[in-house]
Amino acid sequence: MSFVEVARIDEVPEGSMKHVEEGDAEILLAKVDGKIYAVGDRCGHMNARLSMGKLQGTTVICPLHASQFDVTTGKNVKEPVLTSIPGAEKVPELKKYSERLEKIIAPVKTYDLPTFNVKVEGETILVNIK
Repeated sequence: MSFVEVARIDEVPEGSMKHVEEGDAEILLAKVDGKIYAVGDRCGHMNARLSMGKLQGTTVICPLHASQFDVTTGKNVKEPVLTSIPGAEKVPELKKYSERLEKIIAPVKTYDLPTFNVKVEGETILVNIK
Protein backbone atom coordinates (compact mmCIF):
# COMPACT_ATOMS: atom_id res chain seq x y z
CA MET A 1 0.00 0.00 0.00
CA SER A 2 1.18 3.49 -0.78
CA PHE A 3 0.03 5.96 1.85
CA VAL A 4 0.58 9.65 1.13
CA GLU A 5 0.21 12.69 3.36
CA VAL A 6 -2.90 14.67 2.44
CA ALA A 7 -3.64 16.95 5.42
CA ARG A 8 -2.97 17.73 9.06
CA ILE A 9 -5.38 16.49 11.70
CA ASP A 10 -6.22 20.05 12.81
CA GLU A 11 -7.47 20.84 9.27
CA VAL A 12 -10.43 18.48 9.75
CA PRO A 13 -12.28 19.39 12.96
CA GLU A 14 -14.94 17.06 14.37
CA GLY A 15 -18.08 17.01 12.19
CA SER A 16 -16.41 18.70 9.23
CA MET A 17 -15.20 17.86 5.74
CA LYS A 18 -12.17 18.88 3.69
CA HIS A 19 -11.43 18.55 -0.02
CA VAL A 20 -7.92 17.33 -0.90
CA GLU A 21 -6.31 16.27 -4.15
CA GLU A 22 -3.52 13.77 -4.64
CA GLY A 23 -2.56 13.05 -8.23
CA ASP A 24 -5.81 12.47 -10.12
CA ALA A 25 -7.75 11.61 -6.96
CA GLU A 26 -10.21 14.12 -5.50
CA ILE A 27 -10.80 13.07 -1.91
CA LEU A 28 -13.28 14.12 0.75
CA LEU A 29 -11.93 13.81 4.28
CA ALA A 30 -14.56 13.71 7.02
CA LYS A 31 -14.13 13.48 10.77
CA VAL A 32 -16.93 11.67 12.59
CA ASP A 33 -16.77 10.53 16.22
CA GLY A 34 -13.04 11.21 16.32
CA LYS A 35 -12.23 9.09 13.26
CA ILE A 36 -11.11 10.30 9.82
CA TYR A 37 -12.78 8.80 6.74
CA ALA A 38 -11.81 9.29 3.09
CA VAL A 39 -14.12 8.86 0.10
CA GLY A 40 -14.20 10.19 -3.44
CA ASP A 41 -15.22 13.86 -3.47
CA ARG A 42 -17.40 13.62 -6.57
CA CYS A 43 -21.07 12.72 -6.33
CA GLY A 44 -21.91 9.33 -7.79
CA HIS A 45 -24.91 10.93 -9.53
CA MET A 46 -23.90 14.14 -11.31
CA ASN A 47 -20.25 14.54 -10.27
CA ALA A 48 -20.72 17.60 -8.02
CA ARG A 49 -18.09 18.22 -5.35
CA LEU A 50 -19.53 16.63 -2.19
CA SER A 51 -17.30 18.62 0.17
CA MET A 52 -19.40 21.65 -0.82
CA GLY A 53 -22.45 19.91 0.65
CA LYS A 54 -23.40 19.16 4.24
CA LEU A 55 -22.24 16.49 6.66
CA GLN A 56 -24.93 15.16 8.99
CA GLY A 57 -23.56 12.43 11.21
CA THR A 58 -21.94 9.93 8.84
CA THR A 59 -23.95 11.16 5.85
CA VAL A 60 -22.74 13.67 3.28
CA ILE A 61 -25.50 15.42 1.31
CA CYS A 62 -24.70 16.48 -2.24
CA PRO A 63 -25.13 20.24 -2.84
CA LEU A 64 -26.56 19.70 -6.32
CA HIS A 65 -29.43 17.19 -6.06
CA ALA A 66 -29.26 16.09 -2.40
CA SER A 67 -28.01 12.55 -3.07
CA GLN A 68 -26.73 11.11 0.20
CA PHE A 69 -23.71 8.92 0.88
CA ASP A 70 -22.32 7.27 4.00
CA VAL A 71 -18.74 8.51 4.47
CA THR A 72 -17.83 5.37 6.44
CA THR A 73 -18.67 3.01 3.55
CA GLY A 74 -19.08 5.17 0.43
CA LYS A 75 -22.54 3.64 -0.08
CA ASN A 76 -25.36 5.66 -1.63
CA VAL A 77 -28.02 5.85 1.09
CA LYS A 78 -30.55 8.15 -0.60
CA GLU A 79 -31.24 8.84 -4.24
CA PRO A 80 -31.18 12.41 -5.61
CA VAL A 81 -34.12 14.76 -5.24
CA LEU A 82 -35.12 16.28 -8.56
CA THR A 83 -37.09 19.49 -8.22
CA SER A 84 -38.43 22.03 -10.66
CA ILE A 85 -36.84 25.43 -11.02
CA PRO A 86 -38.61 27.81 -8.60
CA GLY A 87 -40.99 30.11 -10.45
CA ALA A 88 -40.83 28.05 -13.65
CA GLU A 89 -44.61 27.63 -13.72
CA LYS A 90 -44.94 31.40 -14.32
CA VAL A 91 -42.71 31.42 -17.40
CA PRO A 92 -43.77 28.92 -20.09
CA GLU A 93 -40.30 28.65 -21.68
CA LEU A 94 -38.68 28.08 -18.28
CA LYS A 95 -41.32 25.50 -17.32
CA LYS A 96 -40.72 23.60 -20.56
CA TYR A 97 -36.94 23.72 -20.02
CA SER A 98 -37.31 22.57 -16.41
CA GLU A 99 -39.51 19.62 -17.42
CA ARG A 100 -37.05 18.60 -20.14
CA LEU A 101 -34.14 18.85 -17.72
CA GLU A 102 -35.93 16.61 -15.21
CA LYS A 103 -36.50 13.99 -17.95
CA ILE A 104 -32.82 14.06 -18.88
CA ILE A 105 -31.56 13.81 -15.29
CA ALA A 106 -34.09 11.27 -13.95
CA PRO A 107 -32.52 8.15 -15.56
CA VAL A 108 -28.96 9.03 -14.50
CA LYS A 109 -27.72 6.26 -12.19
CA THR A 110 -26.20 7.00 -8.79
CA TYR A 111 -23.05 5.04 -7.96
CA ASP A 112 -21.37 4.41 -4.62
CA LEU A 113 -18.25 6.43 -3.82
CA PRO A 114 -14.75 5.00 -3.85
CA THR A 115 -13.26 4.67 -0.37
CA PHE A 116 -9.65 5.09 0.70
CA ASN A 117 -7.79 3.55 3.63
CA VAL A 118 -6.72 6.18 6.15
CA LYS A 119 -4.15 6.26 8.90
CA VAL A 120 -3.16 9.04 11.24
CA GLU A 121 0.45 9.33 12.33
CA GLY A 122 0.95 12.02 14.93
CA GLU A 123 -0.70 15.13 13.46
CA THR A 124 -0.65 13.87 9.86
CA ILE A 125 -3.48 12.28 7.87
CA LEU A 126 -2.29 9.73 5.31
CA VAL A 127 -4.47 8.15 2.64
CA ASN A 128 -3.78 5.07 0.54
CA ILE A 129 -4.12 6.16 -3.08
CA LYS A 130 -4.82 2.91 -4.94
